[in-house]
Amino acid sequence: MMNIKKRKEFFIISILLLELFLININSKVVLAELKNNNYNREAAREYALKWAESSNPIYYNYINEGGDCTNFVSQVLRAGGMEFWGSKKNATEISSWFYYSQNIPNRSSTWTGAKPFNLHFGKVHKRVYKYREYTVKDAINSFDEISRSIYAGDIIQYSRPNNIPFHSQAITDIIDTSKVYFSQHSNSMANFYKNGNLKYYLLGKPDDYNLIIYNIKEENISLPYRGTRREKDREEDINYRSELEEAIDMIKLSIEDTRFDNEDYNNDSTGIFIDEFRIIVEEIEMEMNSRSGNSKELLDKLINSRDNISN
Repeated sequence: MMNIKKRKEFFIISILLLELFLININSKVVLAELKNNNYNREAAREYALKWAESSNPIYYNYINEGGDCTNFVSQVLRAGGMEFWGSKKNATEISSWFYYSQNIPNRSSTWTGAKPFNLHFGKVHKRVYKYREYTVKDAINSFDEISRSIYAGDIIQYSRPNNIPFHSQAITDIIDTSKVYFSQHSNSMANFYKNGNLKYYLLGKPDDYNLIIYNIKEENISLPYRGTRREKDREEDINYRSELEEAIDMIKLSIEDTRFDNEDYNNDSTGIFIDEFRIIVEEIEMEMNSRSGNSKELLDKLINSRDNISN
């Protein structure tokens, strides 16, 4: 009888140890996936650049159903090797992320919706290595710091003061602390854009909007994509006419993306910001084209004029 009892105890202990072992293994697998160590930044970057200004026919284009921006960044992540999560039976749950065809349940709500995407990859399921939020004002003031901690293949979003995300972009290149480039889809083909300048794009968002950064995986060194990170310490290196043109284009694009969102959001202060900044940009563009002002002075005027807008 004693031997039978001992054998039962040994069997129970063995089962418990096996379960603990399997839990430990599973935890390590989950942890490895959360860090996304196998995420291929170069593949994600190449995809973003290839399809920034057009639509991959494999995927449906949602420009007439609220915009295509999050659909695009989901495609970028998938191209970089991010695994699908969930199944058709839980397509509307934020734990899922997948795409097989146009409509739910053949795709998840997190694939196309900016807010569900945010909950899946950021706030709730935290599938990325690091998640950060800044007000637009703080992001502009801390841009050098941000530029040193963001990489090609990372994702950024923008949210309103009520913390509801509404727009998504993919980072494609970092040249130096002033040149961080993104690619995006938006609410119209005209606003599909390749290699936009993030620093200038931020200027077209009100101060109390937010910039959300998703670092997909950990990086300890700078990545040599189309140049290296370097400090720009010689003013003569800067073509101010080109910089001014780029800034104007980016602010126009950003204002248009903000305007489109505000049609649903309908915030009066955002509307005032859009109207006032649009007038300033148009005036500076006229001065630039008439050559009545120095390009550097006009660029400084454009950037500094934002501080006088009703924010």
